[in-house]
Amino acid sequence: MDKHHIRILITRFFENDFPKESVLKFQQWFTREEDSAVKTEVLNELWEGEEAEANACTLRALDEINRRIGKVGKNKKTVTLALPRRLLRIASILLLPVIGGLLTYWMMHTESDSMGQSTPKTEIVEHIVPDGEMKQVLLPDSSEVWLNAGSMLLYSDDFSGPSRSLFLSGEATFQVKKDPERPFIVKTQYMQVEALGTTFNVKSYVDVGTMAVTLEEGSVRVDVIGKVNASEVISPNEQLIYDHRQGKTSRLEVDAQLVSRWREGYLVFEEASFEEIIHTIERRFNVTVYYDVRKYGGGRFSVKYTPYENVQQVLTVLETLNPGLKWTANNNTIYIR
Repeated sequence: MDKHHIRILITRFFENDFPKESVLKFQQWFTREEDSAVKTEVLNELWEGEEAEANACTLRALDEINRRIGKVGKNKKTVTLALPRRLLRIASILLLPVIGGLLTYWMMHTESDSMGQSTPKTEIVEHIVPDGEMKQVLLPDSSEVWLNAGSMLLYSDDFSGPSRSLFLSGEATFQVKKDPERPFIVKTQYMQVEALGTTFNVKSYVDVGTMAVTLEEGSVRVDVIGKVNASEVISPNEQLIYDHRQGKTSRLEVDAQLVSRWREGYLVFEEASFEEIIHTIERRFNVTVYYDVRKYGGGRFSVKYTPYENVQQVLTVLETLNPGLKWTANNNTIYIR
């Protein structure tokens, strides 16, 4: 591919001009070795005109990427995303979209290598659910998955290997078929959830500061890999939450069936932050919401919306919970003041 077209692709991605269905394909192309010299040249040129600064969070996240996907050991190829310092500002733009998908995509492919086996040549199945939609998926082992809006699920097309491994970015409810010989493992950005046969919900969006695993029935083990490392076994109607910004984990007693009622169209929030509510509204109704984080950044809210309420009705209820909140709508853009 010539430099002109590479520049167009990368520039459009930086400007968030890709539909969600194309983001994963862009990430796969961007990280391939072909045309790497030209890609680096284009990044250098974009760097000269970019004013954003990489901060400490960017540097920590880059270190985390290298730590988690670098496979060091005998007969193992080391994979890194170490970037020159001059490109860190570009990395700060790329970081969230890339870490959401490709990081665990690579981890899934190197899993067999870490066990001293050759990686089988299998196809990766991808399910990307746009905002405003939901999707039901039947997995190769007959397990069932419900994917919420704004979610991405990746897995091997034949579930080959000693475990049934999947990668999730977003939210999903899993109903797992029992197979004691082959554990069912869901990987997210900071969590790994392992179950033999059970029903559980995983919520792990890259634009929200907390990830949560909620168990309906059976038993699961949740391994947290982030600022803190933890391994917890949770019971039915328990929820394990990891706040990756503060590096803290917590356990709550919840109504697990209520948590998963998003499959029926409900919006249920229990002690949720304003940020989490807004992001959920954006995904559910495929809208963009602008608000002042300094004004509405605090507070926790508990509220349940029925499946029949539209975005205007949802915002009206939110208005009653926040005295002084006013909102206006222009097509698919909401302004809160």
